[in-house]
Amino acid sequence: MKSGELGIAGILRVALTAGALTAVDLPARLLRRPGKSSPATLFGLPDSRLATDALTEARETLSPATFAHSLRCWQWAMAFGAVDGLSPDPEALFVACALHDVALGAPADPHAGCFAVLGARQARNFVADRDTEARAETVATAIARHMDPATPKRHGPEAALLHDAAHFDVAGTRYGTLPEAFERLVVGEYSRAGFNREFATMMRHERRVRPRSTASVLWTGGMAGVIALNPLDRLRVPENPGART
Repeated sequence: MKSGELGIAGILRVALTAGALTAVDLPARLLRRPGKSSPATLFGLPDSRLATDALTEARETLSPATFAHSLRCWQWAMAFGAVDGLSPDPEALFVACALHDVALGAPADPHAGCFAVLGARQARNFVADRDTEARAETVATAIARHMDPATPKRHGPEAALLHDAAHFDVAGTRYGTLPEAFERLVVGEYSRAGFNREFATMMRHERRVRPRSTASVLWTGGMAGVIALNPLDRLRVPENPGART
């Protein structure tokens, strides 16, 4: 079995956990709860060579729609961290957000049966070439666990926050936690144009190429419908000609 592939028990666990969490989260999608306090401005990027290199790598590797998704994830992750009282390593968290989808849609790999595991390996090498092994491992763990249906809290704040940020941006999970004003600010800066369609195409690819991956199980289990209900796509965001995509 390839790294990241699920056995029968794993497939059932992922499917049942995802279904239960979606049912619990559904009321928040339909009726917004008051969001907790969050910044009135966007979070700045870490001022380091590692972060700058990761930003460049993401921009050159990802499509514009997925690149914008990665930068929205950084904003959501930092905001969730403030709400949850978590203190992640900002550089590791930014790099994980920037690079978490570098292997999404990649060809089949003889050793990795999940795009998140494949992307984690690439990100680990990227960071290890520029920084410490410890930070490389933190980034790799966060990326490898970001498709889990439940928040991987035991893997550290970076993994928990990337997970929640990615699931929020894709499916609206934890909707109502952050104030709508902050959501509008982020979506106005980093446009969601074309993201859902592109992400759906990539997930169908993952189902074909890596059929025993968490991504495949989630897509087969009805992720398309959850994405269609994402409240972030119903935000009224004023047109911003300078929005980054």
